[in-house]
Amino acid sequence: MNRLKLMLIMFFFLPNFIFCQDIKDYSKVKTNSGEVIIPGNWEQLNKMDDSGQTYLKNKDGVIIAVAQNPKKAYPFFKNNESDYENVKLFYAWDSDYYKENKFKTDKIKENTELEYIIWKYNDKKLDNVFLFGSTKNNFLNLLVYSNNWSEDEKIIFLENLYKLNK
Repeated sequence: MNRLKLMLIMFFFLPNFIFCQDIKDYSKVKTNSGEVIIPGNWEQLNKMDDSGQTYLKNKDGVIIAVAQNPKKAYPFFKNNESDYENVKLFYAWDSDYYKENKFKTDKIKENTELEYIIWKYNDKKLDNVFLFGSTKNNFLNLLVYSNNWSEDEKIIFLENLYKLNK
């Protein structure tokens, strides 16, 4: 019973804890097909030309990456499939790459209604937790790479970031 109460308290208060920044306190990242808004102050570290991922870091040392690319730019994209089916293809395409390179991957969560999948792979240092989702004609690829947050905190952050930019 106490465990259930703790879980409920975390469910209601953790998003506020993670997003405790002032509402006006946002960082904006220009992507290959638009702009992504991130709550809080984030310093840009670098941008990968091949994937379009922009890596950022906050004052607490949490590293994230964001990419927003046209769906049609990916070799697996199928125009006749639903947005969620294409998100599943995106997940399979990327996670298979890591599996082929001997990394352990796990699907954590999926939401068919909001059209996203949360998954992770371990780079032998720490978990890379991703959210792959669909936004109109684009895929939104979000990543948290940090030991500073628990897996639950990473998931809540990714879900809230995705909803903000969907």
